[in-house]
Amino acid sequence: MSGEAKFEIGFHIFILLVSVGIVFSYAMSDFQVFYMTLGVIIGAISLIRLVKLLKKPETKK
Repeated sequence: MSGEAKFEIGFHIFILLVSVGIVFSYAMSDFQVFYMTLGVIIGAISLIRLVKLLKKPETKK
């Protein structure tokens, strides 16, 4: 796995954790639907990209 792919995987894991934190934060305090929806959308996009990266077969040059 290339360094770029490792960085992208780490980045998407970080974004996923931040989005989960956003959702839980707003669910526990004020239950603001807009921010929770935004966090879920960001998390879902990041999760989809992470799954695609992990399933992608490595091409050898």
